[in-house]
Amino acid sequence: MKLIKNIVFLSCLALLLAACQNADTTSSTKDKDLDTILSDISDKYAVLSVGSDSKDVKVEVEDTEDVNKVKADIKHQLKENGLNTYKVNVRERNVKQIEKENRWLDVESKALAHLQENKEYKDVTYKKTDIKLKQPVTIAFVTPITKSDDGSQEYSEKIKEELNTFLQTKDIKKQSKDDSYKIVIYDQDDQIIS
Repeated sequence: MKLIKNIVFLSCLALLLAACQNADTTSSTKDKDLDTILSDISDKYAVLSVGSDSKDVKVEVEDTEDVNKVKADIKHQLKENGLNTYKVNVRERNVKQIEKENRWLDVESKALAHLQENKEYKDVTYKKTDIKLKQPVTIAFVTPITKSDDGSQEYSEKIKEELNTFLQTKDIKKQSKDDSYKIVIYDQDDQIIS
């Protein structure tokens, strides 16, 4: 009788241990959280940016990736982990376009800092513009004056001259890769002065 009790006890213990191991392995392959899934996607594909909120997952990938494949992979992983309530949006971006945007964002930041070193231009701010791959870059700055103010045109032209001089420096020309550009000066009411 004692032998039978020991065999039953050991069998129950073995079953319990096996069940625990089974539960552990399934929880490691399932029940991933959203951050882990998106991290896996970033490791697997050429991902440029990832964002999510309580309803949406937004992913930008290089134009070398198959958007439909990435989207299907994300949806599959979300469904597999019980997170299939998210709407998935995957967008491809041209790598050269992004490179140009980043280059000019830095150039424009340096140009603004250069302008603001001069007390006369310390209140001038930068205005974000869309940068297109095969078009000249529009560099836009906003002045603290209005278009109707006396001397607004002269002030605007002085800013343009200062910016052109800065943008023609050796380091900035190298950084901007000699992309063509135009400078637009706005007044405080978002009206173009020049």
